Amino acid sequence: MAAQKSTLVAYILCFFLGLLGAHKLYLRRPFLALLYLFTAGLFVVGWIIDLFTLREQVDICNDNIYDEHESELFDRIDDLEDEFEALHQKLRKQ
Repeated sequence: MAAQKSTLVAYILCFFLGLLGAHKLYLRRPFLALLYLFTAGLFVVGWIIDLFTLREQVDICNDNIYDEHESELFDRIDDLEDEFEALHQKLRKQ
């Protein structure tokens, strides 16, 4: 289970290692992290923009993590319902 991402950690990574894309990697954006690594934070412009938009990026990442867990939970509930129905049918036959 993936943990919620911290805005503070994202800002620390962005400030100190942002030109290398560390904050993008932390926010589960590996392709952007590579792009930042090879272009020095999109020629520093992307890094500056991130300083102002990082809180929203963390919120989006956390929403995506929540949606993934919610989907997994509903899948598990469906599986349990199927198992319950199979047990119910088995008991009816006896």
